[in-house]
Amino acid sequence: MKKLNLNENFICRIWEEKSNYSDLKSNDGRDVEILEFGNRNIDAGPDYTDAKIKLGGNILSGAIEIHRTTNDWKLHKHQGDGKYNDVILQVALYDDLFSKVKNPIVDQSREIPTVVLSEFLSRSIHCIWKDIINKPSESFRLPCYPKSKEIIYEEKISFIKELGLIRLKHKSEKLGQRKKELNKYIQPHISDKHVLFEYLCEALGYSKNKEQFISLSRKIDIEKINKLKFDKQQTDALIFGLSGFLSDLKIEDEYSEDLFSNWISIRGEIKKEEMIRSEWNFFRLRPPNFPTLRLSYASGLLYEILYNRFTERLIIEFEESTDILKSMNELFSMVNISPYWKCHYNFGKKSKSENKGIGSDRIKDIISNVVFPFMYLIAEDTESENLKNKVEYFFKNNKQKSPSNEISKVMQDQLAVNAINPATEQGLIFLHKFFCIKGKCEECKIGRSVFEEDSVHEPLRIIIY
Repeated sequence: MKKLNLNENFICRIWEEKSNYSDLKSNDGRDVEILEFGNRNIDAGPDYTDAKIKLGGNILSGAIEIHRTTNDWKLHKHQGDGKYNDVILQVALYDDLFSKVKNPIVDQSREIPTVVLSEFLSRSIHCIWKDIINKPSESFRLPCYPKSKEIIYEEKISFIKELGLIRLKHKSEKLGQRKKELNKYIQPHISDKHVLFEYLCEALGYSKNKEQFISLSRKIDIEKINKLKFDKQQTDALIFGLSGFLSDLKIEDEYSEDLFSNWISIRGEIKKEEMIRSEWNFFRLRPPNFPTLRLSYASGLLYEILYNRFTERLIIEFEESTDILKSMNELFSMVNISPYWKCHYNFGKKSKSENKGIGSDRIKDIISNVVFPFMYLIAEDTESENLKNKVEYFFKNNKQKSPSNEISKVMQDQLAVNAINPATEQGLIFLHKFFCIKGKCEECKIGRSVFEEDSVHEPLRIIIY
């Protein structure tokens, strides 16, 4: 297992969410049950006080110490420190295989049991890490807060929009790199469709199924499938077949049976390895966000791209529109999903209300994260300064609803700005990711304005967990 270099605040976030792990055992084989997490301690001493656990049938009360590796107790010099005499459990994310010390000792002779958390995680550490990054805790606080609210509004907005434009160009460059890869073996007009489909799929995956959607989209050979002239049912069969949902499907209705039959008939033409159904995450998702519904929309998108000139229509709509968000909303809302998925959220599971593909919030995110970067790439490829200027203008000025992204919500509150256009929302995300969580206050115009005024020169710490 590759060990992510997570700090203890991150590990505390993992620890505090019980759904991240199950069936805990100490390193000497005893069952561990958390009865009370206790109180988080941000001062010197153990990370949690007044905790209660059941260890091998015995109930213990005291403190819990969190570490990255089992050897950190020694490295942090807790041995002999009286503040740690109350510790009843050490929780380490990873086991230090090279350490000869198995359990810490306090009070000269009492051995503290250790739980190696990585051995009991319910999903990959990478997935958990992404969830934590994308959802700040209630204790999220910028080091410049609350003085950040006093900085001149126009100065903050100007800087944040600059960052938003940088993020837009980064995304466009990423799409351009992928297009160059595809151009090695397909025509440029086909690679445009490939790139658009791949990144639309990535956006449909949210954080929990993003990688799965990317993997699926890269199995789709648009040039070949275009020649095969699939109908809607066959396109559904292609998407659900390659995603692995048909390999062990229990046939429960006519649609499922037809889908399976279509997949069997076209699988020989596709010649791609199927994904495994268990790769897809349903855990802690509401039915409207289930990957099955997102896959049905991906199928509708693919059909439109293949046979109804969706890519060309998107480019024309963007070039001619005076209200980009409205035009794109209408275009993406017109994508049809199969009648079955309008009343089901999973195979054999009926919805309480009609499903409409994807909602307005998801379309808004697609416009910001895919459409604007894609159109910027088209402008670069066609050397159209007019189109490039139009992309930048609407990116900075097209009004939108308040952000749905959790990071943007918290950032706009603590910086006292309104993310009412794509550039501001994307700029807040970029600011958080590349400045705030990395503690680069001295490189941030807002941070410099706050801390130069206070003559603060010592290292600053952001509390985001």
